Amino acid sequence: MKVAITGASGLVGSRFFDLYKSKYDLIPISSSFGVDITDRKKLHKFLSQKNPGLIIHLAAKTNVDKCEEDKVDDLKKSKVKSISDLENLDTEKWKGSTSAFGVNVVGTKNLSDYAKRNNIKIIYVSTDFVFDGEKNGEYTEADEVSPINWYGQTKLYGEKVLGEESLIARISYPYGFKSNIKKDIVWTMVSLLEEKDRVELVTDQIITPTFIDDIVRALHFLIENNITGLVNVVGNNFLSPYEIGIAIASQFGLEEGKIEVTTRAKLYKGRAKRPFKVCLKNDKLRALGFEMTGFFESLTQINQKQSLL
Repeated sequence: MKVAITGASGLVGSRFFDLYKSKYDLIPISSSFGVDITDRKKLHKFLSQKNPGLIIHLAAKTNVDKCEEDKVDDLKKSKVKSISDLENLDTEKWKGSTSAFGVNVVGTKNLSDYAKRNNIKIIYVSTDFVFDGEKNGEYTEADEVSPINWYGQTKLYGEKVLGEESLIARISYPYGFKSNIKKDIVWTMVSLLEEKDRVELVTDQIITPTFIDDIVRALHFLIENNITGLVNVVGNNFLSPYEIGIAIASQFGLEEGKIEVTTRAKLYKGRAKRPFKVCLKNDKLRALGFEMTGFFESLTQINQKQSLL
């Protein structure tokens, strides 16, 4: 099957290529390959020529603070005040945009409109940042969304422009694939512990770190089983960055004594708001028949793989 994939050079996209390039006829979509998802006409022409049977949409502007800087201009330009306004977006004026709204909303709408018109499925990879992190408990696919920053809001808008036969896969803090383009939380932590005398990590933030190999294999599983709707594709463990740092230091033989405790109020002062306790449950994915790897087990796998290089 021909599969068009955006974000092909990102952490998840590049790993999908590594694991499934022999399984699917993969068609990369990115500006580096001469295709900009915000350029509707050029994108639709490219897709018509390639004629994919599926689109996997991984591309996004994900820097939370940079996205927040885009908010004022994005709102003025889009004039979007509610979900219903998304249907009548003037996508032409966003061509070439690198803003959060341009990439995360208009780019997604351009892809989704092509998929709807040609009756093909699109898989949209979304985020745990569609939640505010205020729930006293774990989030499921049935929970109401309430983003508290512009990144989360634009990703939610992206969810809302999709057709009914789409699949939304919400992921959280992907890690575990060593890329030359971008460091994930594990390799960032390894670098900090190797290079710095002290590393400050928060204890009052809880996240759901997710092994990239699991994300990629879960996407393949969901494709093969023709799953639509909304699925949390996330790990099994809810941990603070401090706990993650200690585990990484222990696994990679680095100095735990360098790690010091700080608070989220201090670390994120003057920056975009974050949801600080987002524990996404993966029960639905498990019920469908796919098991995710535990964080500590995956760290062992990553370290073993690295030692063989």
